[in-house]
Amino acid sequence: MARRTKEQAAETREQLLDAAERVFCSKGVAQTTLDDIAREAGLTRGALYWHFKNKTDLFSAMCDRVSLPMQAMLDATVLEPGSDPLGRLSRDGARILRQVSEDPRTMRVFEILMFRVELNDVVQTVLQAEKERGQHCRVQLTEVLRAAKAQGQLPGHVDCGLGAYALNSFMIGCIREWLEYREFNLADRSEWLMDTFFAGLRNAPPPPTGVAEFKSEPTVSK
Repeated sequence: MARRTKEQAAETREQLLDAAERVFCSKGVAQTTLDDIAREAGLTRGALYWHFKNKTDLFSAMCDRVSLPMQAMLDATVLEPGSDPLGRLSRDGARILRQVSEDPRTMRVFEILMFRVELNDVVQTVLQAEKERGQHCRVQLTEVLRAAKAQGQLPGHVDCGLGAYALNSFMIGCIREWLEYREFNLADRSEWLMDTFFAGLRNAPPPPTGVAEFKSEPTVSK
């Protein structure tokens, strides 16, 4: 009985998060109330408060459902880049692009973060956490690119920190542009997009003379 009660609580929490995604996406974060979310979920406001302290707590949990699987994928690659680090990054990048275009949950969360948030107290804390997560992501990408360079997959002159910055910006840009315009099938073109980026990185020209390497982020501790 206790196990079933725990399962029911987990199901209710997911139901509330699903409802929050839908309402945030349609009304925007600032215009959405907790009553809106409870009604969308077919639950009481009391049930919502049982699982979440406030709208900020709920918004953060909604973002984490998408962010954590992607972070776990990068964590695994940093720990064990294997014999083909660039190939693995390219495949993982294509998988993320496909997930954005094919998984409704991922698509909604990215739409909310990119188009439906307003700078207020509800989202400031979450956006700061997302910023820190993004910085950590670039640190990890830098480590994987260093492993690729050590294995001869990239020219010795490639600035891995700047390469990580470019890759992160490329991915975010692809997702944002596709979500806004939907001009093509992102899933079908995901591998081509990633292959094109890494083809450019493999053939990157030497940096200008006298330009220091990009080192704004610390090295990931192993």
